[in-house]
Amino acid sequence: MLDRRFPHAVAPSPQAIRAGILAYAAGDALGVPWEGKPLDQVRWEALEDLPARHGWPRGSTSDDTDQLLLVARYLAEAKGHLDERAFLTRLAAALPRMRGAGPTTRAAVHRFSETGQLHATRGSSIGAAMRALPFGWATPTTAAEHRRTLTIRLSRTTHGAPETIMGACVVAAMAAWAIEQHPMNAVIAAGLGEANHLAGLYALPPAALAPIRQAASGDWGPEAGGPSDAVGTLASVLQVLRGATGLAAAMKEAVALGGDTDTAAAIVGGILGCERGDVEGEISWLSHVGLPRADELEATARGLYELRRSLPAGAASLDHVAVGSGADGR
Repeated sequence: MLDRRFPHAVAPSPQAIRAGILAYAAGDALGVPWEGKPLDQVRWEALEDLPARHGWPRGSTSDDTDQLLLVARYLAEAKGHLDERAFLTRLAAALPRMRGAGPTTRAAVHRFSETGQLHATRGSSIGAAMRALPFGWATPTTAAEHRRTLTIRLSRTTHGAPETIMGACVVAAMAAWAIEQHPMNAVIAAGLGEANHLAGLYALPPAALAPIRQAASGDWGPEAGGPSDAVGTLASVLQVLRGATGLAAAMKEAVALGGDTDTAAAIVGGILGCERGDVEGEISWLSHVGLPRADELEATARGLYELRRSLPAGAASLDHVAVGSGADGR
């Protein structure tokens, strides 16, 4: 069904958002056992077996899925009216139960708990990008500035590096285009356009975008150890999406690139999964993944769907509708 407000877009359904979340979790669990391993230690034939990571049950997801769900639920419940203090309070409460949370997020939560500070001044990991898909699922492609405002505000609570904020905005933009059923070349072009916009906003040097531009054109390849920083991981996502022929195969290809395998496979899964609306039959290992409760998953998908539906046609020029309180940290 076409979205009547935006004639070239297909209006997403709660089922499409649910599918994106499921595929994201499946990619996370697929990559967890191999995170940080050199390329020659990633065994393609063993990927779908989800071998247990040391100390984690088989099929475990990481903080990637936990944080994506936390952002999605917060956005839906807050109806887009953000309060950084409320978000960080939720993150601080949930963090002790998250497996694999990185030092940047832990440092940000510690800073907030000790000082009340709401904005990070450093942090160049992929942490902001890995939880950015819900911003795209909850906003139409035409509301680019609105979506960017939401993404930047919540990203800055834990990650202050411009490259990291850029990465989060790129992922959010691609999610917005993917869930409206645009062709993958348009999804990638939207991500590259968002990267260029943020590079101008933050005066980033051309070298900062080189891996992303190379991946978008098919000229990128990971180093021997696999990509591990935010820009490198994002480049691996674009590289896989550019040649994707199927959901399960694409997530496996993301893991096979090495590096931050769970995050790369999760983002690939979330972007491709939300295009389909029904992913259970495509992911053979899904039944072994530690998923959230079905009712929680349905409620989260429905909440993001209702948030998107509530946006006025002029949302692109109504940033103040969603920025709400908390912008100045008081």
